[in-house]
Amino acid sequence: MHPLLSRLRADVEARKAAGLGRELLAVSEHRDAFAVVEGRELLDFSSNDFLGLAQDRAMAAHRAELCHLQGCGSGSSRLVTGTSSATVEAERALAAHFGYESCLILGSGFLANLTLLATIFNDKDTLALDKRAHASTMAGVRHSRAAFHTFRHNRLSHLEKILQTHPVQAVLTESLFSMDGDSPDFVTLKRLKDEFGFLCVVDEAHAFGVLGEGGRGLAQDVADVAVGTLGKAFGLFGAFILCPEAVRDHLVHFGQGFIYTTALPPWHGDMVAAMLERVAAADEARTQLKELGDEARRILGDLLPVRGAAHILALEVGDEARSVRLAEGLRSRGVLVFAARYPTVPLGQAILRVNLTSLHTRRHVETLRDALSATLREES
Repeated sequence: MHPLLSRLRADVEARKAAGLGRELLAVSEHRDAFAVVEGRELLDFSSNDFLGLAQDRAMAAHRAELCHLQGCGSGSSRLVTGTSSATVEAERALAAHFGYESCLILGSGFLANLTLLATIFNDKDTLALDKRAHASTMAGVRHSRAAFHTFRHNRLSHLEKILQTHPVQAVLTESLFSMDGDSPDFVTLKRLKDEFGFLCVVDEAHAFGVLGEGGRGLAQDVADVAVGTLGKAFGLFGAFILCPEAVRDHLVHFGQGFIYTTALPPWHGDMVAAMLERVAAADEARTQLKELGDEARRILGDLLPVRGAAHILALEVGDEARSVRLAEGLRSRGVLVFAARYPTVPLGQAILRVNLTSLHTRRHVETLRDALSATLREES
């Protein structure tokens, strides 16, 4: 074996030996709140389809019709012939709905954060970001070559000390952290922004569509730039950056992740507009999801410590190997829950991550409780 291949294999084996191995689950079908894995129907608490729109039959039929009329792919980058008129209209609709000057659609949330941060910042800038910011944010910061400081997770008092010491051009955070399920104090963040004059960039991927008035997120009063994804509450794929026109124009001219990639399909813009209408009208689903989250915290809190104030719950486990065993025990009992381990979360702070969607009911949460209770009894 070539030495490089030997090194790659050794890296993977070391991860597995530390209880940090990863696997790809082959899902053949989604059925409401269930996923079919290797022929078994599992109650799924791992999906980001928060409003159930990814499985909406009417939307699926609409997409099929659009694909039939417009074709499967764009055939070029956005700067050639890949920008459909529907995409432009969808960007305008997103900007108007969320209250920003302009919008740019890209292929994925990771690509959006990477492209945004690596493009608009450079080695003359200094940034401050939450210590638990998403890997895509960290990748964008490193590619930008900007100097940066991390502040303790959601500890804005620590951020304030950094701001008092360093000339920070921008602060980067999230409105709902994907693993902890918690949020920063945006009132305090707004006060710091007014005092120190930094640009505020907020990843709203897990909040848009679900949290805030009309699902408009939590950071609209403080974020100069916000990143949202279309693969979560919107039930589609792709991502969008909400920003001042100057930022959008700069990304179009210099953003490599935007310029040098094939555009999304020609029908994608029409689907974004259709999904936006459904998201805007989903107040009932948002209310249901909030009430379910409150119940789930109470129901599951008797078994394991629970973090998370919204629709993402982190059940604290700690040990990586134990989190895998618990997840496997749940799967054997027909429940699919993601065991989040290092490097997704800090080493020694493994969790069972429970994602609630509007497709879940109280009975589903009780099923999870019963399966977890049985799994915990089995290990004792």
